[in-house]
Amino acid sequence: MTQDEVFTNIVETNQIMVSLLARLVWTPERLTEIVAANKRNPDAYIHAYNECDGEKTGTQLAAIAGVTQQSMSAALQGWFDDGVVLNVGTTKNPRYKKMMALPQKRKAKTKPEAQAELAIPEPQETNVTSGQ
Repeated sequence: MTQDEVFTNIVETNQIMVSLLARLVWTPERLTEIVAANKRNPDAYIHAYNECDGEKTGTQLAAIAGVTQQSMSAALQGWFDDGVVLNVGTTKNPRYKKMMALPQKRKAKTKPEAQAELAIPEPQETNVTSGQ
């Protein structure tokens, strides 16, 4: 195992441990309430929270949520103050990491898409010749 592989393994293990510890403090439903509190479009903020991977900037997260950079900055600061994200960047260039993934609403399929999945394919004709 190379040194990079060992380091990657340690980082992944630490991420799992943080997520498990977070579940001891908050249920996913309670964490969702904290993240979405007082938001006009709570689903957008939940999506942005789930994208907090420690790599994206506040501007990138704002674009994901479809909100202004100022709104996202205020949300991130509030989440940080509440302890539901960690700043893994610097004070001047913060990068936030979520505690655990939150459940998101799934987009409903349109009727034609749903019907297409349920459609039973027509049997295809086969041309079988006898070996005589």
